[in-house]
Amino acid sequence: MIRAITCVLLALLLVGCTDIQTTGSVQEVPLGAEPGGVQILAAPPQPGVTPVRLVEGFVQAMAVAEADYSVARQYLSSGAAAAWDPQQGGLVFKGVVSEEDGAVRVTGTRTGMLDADGRFTATSDALDHDFGVTEVDGEWRITRPPEGVLVSDYIFERYWSHVTVYFMANTFDHVVPDLVHVPDALLTPSRVVEAQIAGPSPAIEASVANAMGPQVRLGAEGASVDAEGTASVALTGLPITMPEDRRRLLGTQLLWSLTSIPRVTGLRITSGGVPFQIPGQTVDGVLALASQQQQEFQPLSRAATTDLFGVRDGIGGRIGPNNVFLPMSSDGVAVSEVAVSVDGTLVAFVDEARTTVLVGPLGGTLVRATPGWSNLRSAQFTLGNLWVIGDDAEGATHLLRVNAQGAVTEVDTGDTRGTIIDFSVTQAGVRLAAVVERSGKRHLVIATLLEGPTPRLAPAEELPLLSATRNPLTGYLSLDWSGETELAVVTDSGGVRTVLLTLLDGSLVEDLGPLSEDAVQISALPRLNGDAIVVRTEDGIVLRHDSSTRWTRMKEQLEEVSFPG
Repeated sequence: MIRAITCVLLALLLVGCTDIQTTGSVQEVPLGAEPGGVQILAAPPQPGVTPVRLVEGFVQAMAVAEADYSVARQYLSSGAAAAWDPQQGGLVFKGVVSEEDGAVRVTGTRTGMLDADGRFTATSDALDHDFGVTEVDGEWRITRPPEGVLVSDYIFERYWSHVTVYFMANTFDHVVPDLVHVPDALLTPSRVVEAQIAGPSPAIEASVANAMGPQVRLGAEGASVDAEGTASVALTGLPITMPEDRRRLLGTQLLWSLTSIPRVTGLRITSGGVPFQIPGQTVDGVLALASQQQQEFQPLSRAATTDLFGVRDGIGGRIGPNNVFLPMSSDGVAVSEVAVSVDGTLVAFVDEARTTVLVGPLGGTLVRATPGWSNLRSAQFTLGNLWVIGDDAEGATHLLRVNAQGAVTEVDTGDTRGTIIDFSVTQAGVRLAAVVERSGKRHLVIATLLEGPTPRLAPAEELPLLSATRNPLTGYLSLDWSGETELAVVTDSGGVRTVLLTLLDGSLVEDLGPLSEDAVQISALPRLNGDAIVVRTEDGIVLRHDSSTRWTRMKEQLEEVSFPG
């Protein structure tokens, strides 16, 4: 599974420098292909270094962020070293160094752009950068470094920390995750607090609140973690008269974000050097992480069951011990789908005709809702509401939300630009991922849910993922959130179906391997370390993923499958 990479010391051992021919055919040196386990020590350029080795060494040295990239700057001319600003962001790429007719460049594919705050935007456009290698006092030096840092995908995956920071939902009852990316060497408690102060990514800023406030800054003492796991954070700009409820939200948001530092178990805040009181703190002034978990500010902590549900012969049921199908009551109605809320309190069935949903307490009285559209599908629960899509008479897709009393609300999908084939809403209720078909091609998009008199989707942004041959994928079939920031996707690339796990910004993608069957549906159990995934074929074959055995065929054949959520 995709997980945050913990802090490690990067050591890069540069290849010895040898003279190479500078004219004639292109020479290519692959980047980021070091074998696993090799540690690399960034070294300054050696006397007599060749142009290709100079650029290769510079790209590798950019993996070491200490002392404001001091080693990497030694590869630059004096003017370029003074002007280069690696703190402004950069780009992640797959590519090679090549030299032809005296020009040394990196060519390949930009897989993403990083802004100054470490926010990642997935891309798939071409990269071609000429480093302007020039002889200075008898040695080759670079005069045209890239804007910001240039990071190979290998280095980005292994030596950067992919950090979840949290903000408060506008309902102020749970946290919402966001992602920033930081070189391992720069991941400190202070850096996490600074990410909080910088605020959420533009995509979700209208759907969350930052309890920090616009005047809050990190104090001179910064942030640190002691041997007991207590994070001490010095802030300035906190109002002395801050109400108790806002103090509670501030502590909640900041403590959950600091869990990106693995050993953090509590939080202590000072403001202008004076202890800052947080509701729920101990007599020692520490807000314990355990207390926050008990208050269930983290939606994924509410999971009450890990069972798989499904439909067999028009009957909804639970997959019990030994993979035995246990039927559930749907008031005698033949069904096509079953959905259960992540806390195990609510259930919903889509009838066999796909025109009506039955929703209510699990094991209690169900109410019927008939939204007025056909082909109701992709039923799922988020924050106590059932979500489905359905088609009107013209074939247009509508996104619907049904509460536990059966009241139906249509969500304005805005400029989705295509037909929604499948979708999934995060348990935090802010992001929606969808497979959208346009002109015969299927695209993966991420949109933000905006509440109001008429709930709506903010314009959906495409999430371009690349195949192993670096071509943009367009064969998306089904998807589901497998964690708070992780999405499981079934794709078809060249007739080979596989499951990918991707972070919500497309920064990391993991291939779970090709499937022995042609899957048409995927379901995942949303957990902090999501590792429960199943796929279903058109013929009802169900395969369950296991980290050791990969894909295992289950005993039961089902017409539909779903984990809670």
